Amino acid sequence: IPHRELTLPKNSSIASPPTDGEAVAQGTAEERLRRLEDLEQIRQLFVEYKMVLDKQDFAAYGALFAADGEFVATPEQGLQHAKGPAAIQALVEAMPGSLLGSEPGADFHVVVNPLIELDAADPDRAQAQVTWLYVVKGEDGAPALCKLGHYDDQLIREAGRWRFLRREAPTDIG
Repeated sequence: IPHRELTLPKNSSIASPPTDGEAVAQGTAEERLRRLEDLEQIRQLFVEYKMVLDKQDFAAYGALFAADGEFVATPEQGLQHAKGPAAIQALVEAMPGSLLGSEPGADFHVVVNPLIELDAADPDRAQAQVTWLYVVKGEDGAPALCKLGHYDDQLIREAGRWRFLRREAPTDIG
């Protein structure tokens, strides 16, 4: 599955351990707490995204993007691109029956394995990669995996809330 490698901070649990004499900067308790809060708020953004998409609440969907936010999808039907919450809302409003189920409950999105990297130089920016699965009702009524892909995200804190600055959603399988 195509993906881009994220640069992990030295204090990441999956980064290589420090060499002899190399100290891992942990920051103050306040800085560490802020980082954990930011990571949790970004994870909640991912869940809120899939929830409003499954409910087909397109106004709430558009509101998850920054004022200059962009959404880019690359389904089989070709590139889908919109910039700004209103244009993004209009784009997804046109998807039911083609790229979304015809009504809420006809399909389900799953987001897993978020890898989030906070920007060390700017506390109001981050990037992430998240795997998505698109599940539909099969002919027998049971869930059927329809597509699998990933999101490449650029995130920004705007008006005190994390939002998508750019979300690319390529389909990897399906």
